[in-house]
Amino acid sequence: MKLNLKNTLIAAAFAAVPFSAQAADADKSVELAFLPSAQDVTLLNEGGKFVTVDMKKLAKGDKCHLEKDAVIMKVGPGAEPATTRVRYAAPNLSHGGCPFMTEFEIPDADYTAARTAFTAKTDEASKKIDDLKKQLGDKWNELTQQKQ
Repeated sequence: MKLNLKNTLIAAAFAAVPFSAQAADADKSVELAFLPSAQDVTLLNEGGKFVTVDMKKLAKGDKCHLEKDAVIMKVGPGAEPATTRVRYAAPNLSHGGCPFMTEFEIPDADYTAARTAFTAKTDEASKKIDDLKKQLGDKWNELTQQKQ
């Protein structure tokens, strides 16, 4: 439960941050998802990535491990047919994991499942906020009003 809450909070933080690189093309929107199962992935970043927790560099083509429900975001279509290129969108907090912003490919079916899990959590969170607004009534506006 703590892991899911942590991942949800990380995903929410990423959703709140404006992605100026994506703003150039209005048709492309940032899509976040939760990795459907723990798996080893092949790093596709040019030049590799540095793993801060392990204090080592992974080269392009090296493998690293991601846990179930890791926050990922869609980059585009994969190089192989029926795959989607994604990026690990959360910092690595344990040894042996993947570095921040690792790019890799997953099957389209896995990405669809990952996106479905993310949207279900988003809908659940929105419903909880709406319920909280109803319970608090005018107190909600008082608590969330920005000071001028």
